Amino acid sequence: MNGIRSFTRRTFGLAAMAWLVAPAAQAQTTLTVSQWLPAGHPVHGVMQDWAQKVEQATQGRVRFKTLPQPVTNPPGHYNAVRDGLAEVAMTVIGYTPGRFPLSEIAELPLMGESAEANSVAFQQLAEKVPPVMAEYKDVKVLALFSHGPGTVFNTKKDIQTLADLQGLKFRVGGGVVNEVGKLLGANTTLKPATESYELLSTGVMDGVWLPWESLVTYKLDKLVRHATVFPGGLYNSTFIVMMNKRAYEGLNAADKAEIDKLSGVPYARELGRAFDKRDAEGKALAQASGIRTSQAPTALVQEVESRTASLNKRWADLARSKGVSNAEQIVQDYRAQARKP
Repeated sequence: MNGIRSFTRRTFGLAAMAWLVAPAAQAQTTLTVSQWLPAGHPVHGVMQDWAQKVEQATQGRVRFKTLPQPVTNPPGHYNAVRDGLAEVAMTVIGYTPGRFPLSEIAELPLMGESAEANSVAFQQLAEKVPPVMAEYKDVKVLALFSHGPGTVFNTKKDIQTLADLQGLKFRVGGGVVNEVGKLLGANTTLKPATESYELLSTGVMDGVWLPWESLVTYKLDKLVRHATVFPGGLYNSTFIVMMNKRAYEGLNAADKAEIDKLSGVPYARELGRAFDKRDAEGKALAQASGIRTSQAPTALVQEVESRTASLNKRWADLARSKGVSNAEQIVQDYRAQARKP
């Protein structure tokens, strides 16, 4: 009888311990997502797909909840994630000019025809060159990426000369594109892309510098009448998808490993591909809408190259000041990688 009672107590004790441990093993972490992009934006869709992959990989231990409204304006999302107002979000790096200067390498003019190639090159650079990643030390970087080649859209006329470019008012997105505008003597104003339709429809701006996808995403096809294409884009804009650092560090090792596996280059590649796909849709929409599309004349392209050449040197000088010894070679190698098909 004593043996039976002892066995019973042990069995009950083990069962109680299992009951206590089981909920902990199945504990869920729900991370809030602040999303300011419209549901039809390609980045919005890729972010949702990524969240589903993480949920599956962690067997539901890590979940995501998109808030009904963004917690702040688009430029404020880096600080919002840093401070824990939301735990996951994206923002345009150039919306806070000068804050992430080494990341500007991915925004240089005439860089390449593929958002995927530029996005992968950008993410890989940040992983290989510590001072670049150090610019984002306040958050957990999930992906760094860029949109496709920046195109000049306007409602007025063909752009054939620098004087044509200088004679119109353009919305731009911030970052290196601001410097490009200044070096070209263009009349540019920094505004979020989400305001493009209103700016054009009210005549506040004559045009926008955006990738082709914007015609679809922001429904600009009925407003834009002219598109001027520069080889490799007149500029690029860069983005970051990030997680609150404390939220990431609070996860268990296995779940952090799954997030890391799905982030970085694989995530950047998917984001770039989504932009490329939407760019193709934008070009088709432009043709169907009768938007007059022209290649920038050689003389204009050469003028752009000449006037913006200082941006390459500026980046190399800054990188060297932060301990990057082969800065000039990095610029050359980066440009070659970003121009790959």
